[in-house]
Amino acid sequence: MKRVLRKQDRNDFNARIQRLDPAFAKLPAEAREERKPWEMGNRSNRKSDSPVMMTGFSFGLALVALYASNNPETVQSLLVRSGWPVQFIHYATNGIALLIIGLVLFYLANVLRILTPRATGRGNAAGLVVGAIAAIGVSNIDQTHIETGLQYAGFDSPADVLTFAQARTSDLANIDWTSVVAVSSSAK
Repeated sequence: MKRVLRKQDRNDFNARIQRLDPAFAKLPAEAREERKPWEMGNRSNRKSDSPVMMTGFSFGLALVALYASNNPETVQSLLVRSGWPVQFIHYATNGIALLIIGLVLFYLANVLRILTPRATGRGNAAGLVVGAIAAIGVSNIDQTHIETGLQYAGFDSPADVLTFAQARTSDLANIDWTSVVAVSSSAK
């Protein structure tokens, strides 16, 4: 039995494209040729940017990170009050420091994303960076203004805001941190 090799033509290629990616196959030929694989498609096909939501998210995230970096003793006391075991406090504070470093790198990557002309989602990146800059500005406000704003919101101190947030999220994850024990899989 002899195997016959047939040279494939454009119709075979189109049939394979139809089988693998029907949405791409429905595009007109000129749209397929102009499309670059690293681009997400036309603006009408993409999800819309939401820089206002990203600004608010980034503002809150950066404000929490700035508070944690400027008040490590308060963060440690909040962890102890929330039930975090005292022997694991240094792990938590080291983890928070790593998260802050990661957040700084995240904001730097978004600055680069804004400056890159061919990047997608530049509106969201701009919202993230503007939110971080606003958080830095708010963290430099005079303490009397912050206390007045907190009293207007019904809190006595910034620690009360975090306690309130922790009380609201405790319904989501009821973990008894006092019963957590470090375990190793290596033989002793």
